[in-house]
Amino acid sequence: MSRLRAPERQLHDAVMVVPGIMGSKLREVETGTPLWGVKGLFQYSARTHARRLRRLAVTEAERAGESGRVEATGVLNVADWMPGLGAAQPYNEVISQLRRTALDRAAVSAFPYDWRLSVEHNGALLARAARRHLDAWRDHAAHRHYRFRHPEAGPARLLFVAHSMGGLLAREALHRGDLRDDVRAVMTVGTPFGGSVKAAVMLNSGKGAPLLLPPTVLQEVTPTMPGLYDLLPGYRACEEGADMRVPDVEDIVALGGRRDLAQATVDWRSSRRSTLLPEHVMVVGMGQRTWQSYRLDDGAALAQRYMFVRDGGRVLLDDRGRPRREDRKGDGTVYQFAAHLPGSDARPIPVHQEHGALIRSESVIDMARGLLRGLRHPDELGDLLGAGEFELHTPEWVEPHTPFSVEVNGAGPGADLTFVVREVSGLDEVHHLAAKPVPGRPDALAATFHPGRAGLYEVEVVGGAEPVRRLVPVLAAEQQG
Repeated sequence: MSRLRAPERQLHDAVMVVPGIMGSKLREVETGTPLWGVKGLFQYSARTHARRLRRLAVTEAERAGESGRVEATGVLNVADWMPGLGAAQPYNEVISQLRRTALDRAAVSAFPYDWRLSVEHNGALLARAARRHLDAWRDHAAHRHYRFRHPEAGPARLLFVAHSMGGLLAREALHRGDLRDDVRAVMTVGTPFGGSVKAAVMLNSGKGAPLLLPPTVLQEVTPTMPGLYDLLPGYRACEEGADMRVPDVEDIVALGGRRDLAQATVDWRSSRRSTLLPEHVMVVGMGQRTWQSYRLDDGAALAQRYMFVRDGGRVLLDDRGRPRREDRKGDGTVYQFAAHLPGSDARPIPVHQEHGALIRSESVIDMARGLLRGLRHPDELGDLLGAGEFELHTPEWVEPHTPFSVEVNGAGPGADLTFVVREVSGLDEVHHLAAKPVPGRPDALAATFHPGRAGLYEVEVVGGAEPVRRLVPVLAAEQQG
């Protein structure tokens, strides 16, 4: 993989990094207790984890606009994990690389936010923060000096680098209108413009939670979070009979959602359909097993890794008269076409990586740095993204002392891959695994890992265009009570 050389300082713009859902550290203001983004949390029991999740529930006062109980204290700098939605990765590397590339470190800022709250609420805060950052940068000595040497350049503009839910916030900030003329480009990375089936499963009484966690925990917490509703599928994801349709308010209520929050998110999504992004760079995670649709069975949302094949809006049938199915995959959280912004003329840029790890991907970081050099497309950056990559499969969670399999599909005969597992929540253990071919499957390799204690483990497979990573939590069930 080629790497960007030393920055040519072609642009002098301000950069705002906007993390995704779960990508900001949260703290309870009154007690000072950290609620999210705490290193070493996974040394605790499932019971302790459940207690923390309960404190993340959004109160009636918070939904009414009194948002002072919990505050965002910074972007995530350690890995964390929420049952149902999965892993959140740190943002240190992308911010650090952008600051090295920018005209001055002060040109790059990050926007932490309380991701439990609605996109509309946080988007308004982002618009104000972005304006303050741009004004401060334009008044910075480094910017003034650049303008003196390059008077033709004009004042700096804004570049948004937004991961996951952060892309929805960036679009919300631009929907308000007063920033649009000052934005040069927006890069979205795995943003669920169409929503995610994972959010529907999580809302559905915590069906996505590990059995180690009492099911009542997510039943109490998830229906209270407006931010989660804004991630619900807004495309034909709900299977009913021989067709699929866009979930409406009644469908969201049937999942276990509150009617007022369901109506609010449906109205919000409808009113933002025409809002596009200037000079949009649209990165889409690919190649991983991903829930794409769901159906309700006796009140339970059953997630599915397929969509019905359509032609001009009509469902195509197979030889037996049943709807034809197609697995279109994605990044493990966002189905690939749900990461496309409808109406945008941006060419999707595929990166074979898991959703949380996208923002740490070398390809994505190079692309973000390229924006500061006036580049926008992979063909301008060179061979950064590589061709098709492999799928990495691990369990969603395991118990200590329970072996689990790490499997790669699509590796090809003779592939030279390295399997590494690192404990990233405080133990700092590193394990190198012996990968072996899977009998009868020439494109598959597998290895087994034996976790000795509770923790958060990052599985990394090296040997493609860049490492592919996934987080696996190991929760201590024996301490639950």
